[in-house]
Amino acid sequence: MAESICRSLRDGALEGELAPTLTIKDSLASPFSFNVFSHILLQLSSQKSQSHGIVIVALSRSPSFYADLLKNKGVELSSSNKWIHILDCYTDPLGWKDKARKSGNVNVVSDQISLATSSYKSVKDMDKLFLAITDLGRGLVGENKVRFCVAIDS
Repeated sequence: MAESICRSLRDGALEGELAPTLTIKDSLASPFSFNVFSHILLQLSSQKSQSHGIVIVALSRSPSFYADLLKNKGVELSSSNKWIHILDCYTDPLGWKDKARKSGNVNVVSDQISLATSSYKSVKDMDKLFLAITDLGRGLVGENKVRFCVAIDS
C-alpha cells in the first residue's frame, strides 16, 4: 500500500488537476506514522517525481535528523541544496532562544548541516508560515509552473 501511495505522490497530477495530498496520523492503532512519513519522504527525494523540489517543514524533529536520514539513504547532500530546503520550526519555534542569546544569558550551539535550512520562529501565525513555505518552494523551482513537494512532520 505504501508503494502505491508513493507512486501516486511521485507521479503527481495532470495540468489543471489539484495536487495529490496525503495526511499520516499517529494513533494507538497505528503508532508508526513517522516511519511511513520517512519512507515516503525518501521516495519523494529520489528525484523521480513530477515535482522539482522538496520543502521539509521540521516541527517535531531537528534539521540534522533529516540530513542524517537522507545521507544514510544515499542522497548526495552537497548537490541537494538545489532541490531540498528545510524550514526549521523545531529549534526555536517561539523565538525564545534568540531572545535569550541576545540578552547574553544562553549560548546556543547551532547544528552545522550541509542542507539548505531556514529558521522560522513564529509557528503560531499560520498565514506567515504558509507564505514562508511557498516562498522557499518558489526559490527552489522558480516562478514557472514547475511543482514542489511540502513535507510537514508535525
